Amino acid sequence: MPAPHRQPRYRAIADELRRRITAGAIPAGALIPSESALTAEFRVARGTIREAINVLRSEGLVVTEHGRGTYARPNLPIRRLGPERYLNRLPQPGDEGTGPESDRLSDEQVDAEYHEVSADPELAEMFEVEPGSGLLKRRLLTSAYGVPQQLTIAYYLLNMVAGTPVADPGREPWPGGHVAQLQSLGVAVTKVQEVVRARVPTIDEVTALRLPIGVPVLTVIRRTYAQAQIVEVASSMVLPADRVALEYEIRA
Repeated sequence: MPAPHRQPRYRAIADELRRRITAGAIPAGALIPSESALTAEFRVARGTIREAINVLRSEGLVVTEHGRGTYARPNLPIRRLGPERYLNRLPQPGDEGTGPESDRLSDEQVDAEYHEVSADPELAEMFEVEPGSGLLKRRLLTSAYGVPQQLTIAYYLLNMVAGTPVADPGREPWPGGHVAQLQSLGVAVTKVQEVVRARVPTIDEVTALRLPIGVPVLTVIRRTYAQAQIVEVASSMVLPADRVALEYEIRA
């Protein structure tokens, strides 16, 4: 008779530490016990404890910072992004929110970089214009609660926005987001088309969004229409998948 399967010791330790974190015995933001304390508790070698911590780190449950140690990852509020963020109107008195590309977040800040570029073949196809057409590239890093929340790379047709307040990065966050920006130019948005995917983040995205190991991202590709004309393209909206929910409503 074959011997019963036993999981590696480090897996059992990881399971126990995970249980303590999810149960709140190790609260979010609190340091987990030191390696020496865990080796004494579980009576294993220090390397076994490190393997267990690596499992939790890969799951995004714990974060290790130089000089601080390893701690249970804080729980951040879930952002709920629904279709109402693209309402074709300027914000009204009493409205909540002025954030670009998303719902309003507490203590929101936007790091905006704008550059004039020429459309490469991929962007030209997305805009349905000739390659080499002038575009205004916008890189928007949105932060809230002291943590980066969203990285957006988006484009406008340069001949539509050049010399207008819309081309001024110092005005971000713009009340009402990109739909209100276009409306301020007399451009009425009639349709917004999105494609959503989940994937592993790039090294640059991990750095910009300060993502722990093991946390995937949601990416949104967006095209904004004014009748038949495509007036804005977001080639990449990157959001940490552990703290965002995309809500869509389909009506018959």
